Amino acid sequence: MTEETWASGIGAYRAEIDGIDEKVIEAIALRFAAARKIAELKGKWAKPVVQIERARQVEQSYIELGSHLSLSKEFMSRLYHLIHEETCRVEADIVRLQQASEDDAEID
Repeated sequence: MTEETWASGIGAYRAEIDGIDEKVIEAIALRFAAARKIAELKGKWAKPVVQIERARQVEQSYIELGSHLSLSKEFMSRLYHLIHEETCRVEADIVRLQQASEDDAEID
């Protein structure tokens, strides 16, 4: 095997990974778009950003799905917490802006 053969082979796999990564990022963006809609409803109905039981259910579903796909429980839990933390930040910002807008409307 030559260096050129190795470089060509790994290049093909890297291109495959790049394409998959693009799809992962697009899927995450879709998830955040849905979370923004949920945040608007939470703000409108004065519901808390974090709903503990729902958070537990979602983490468990990550772990179970990951297990079926040979992904470790630890990795899936870390992935869930990373996404959940950012989702909560985004939702909290939206709810805060919504409340500020309502407060401003009451003043006018």
